[in-house]
Amino acid sequence: MPLDFAANAASLGAWSKRVRTGEELKSALAEARQQTRTSVIVIETAFEVRVPGYESWWDVPIAEVSERDSVRAARKKYDEARKKERYFF
Repeated sequence: MPLDFAANAASLGAWSKRVRTGEELKSALAEARQQTRTSVIVIETAFEVRVPGYESWWDVPIAEVSERDSVRAARKKYDEARKKERYFF
């Protein structure tokens, strides 16, 4: 069942914007930063469409506090990898 997420967010009092291009997204992000309330930017995607393999890193945080050495080592590696993240918008 199709949902209109932008209209739903607006009905709950949020500022909302639907975008389709990178330029529209950049503009919407600038507008959202000026808002004094919750902002929702909706980007429609095709569930069936997949991207081919690529070199990337998913930002999935590791616990900041742990008694296990393996978890502390993984967190240290995660913190170093975050320094290499690139932001496109």
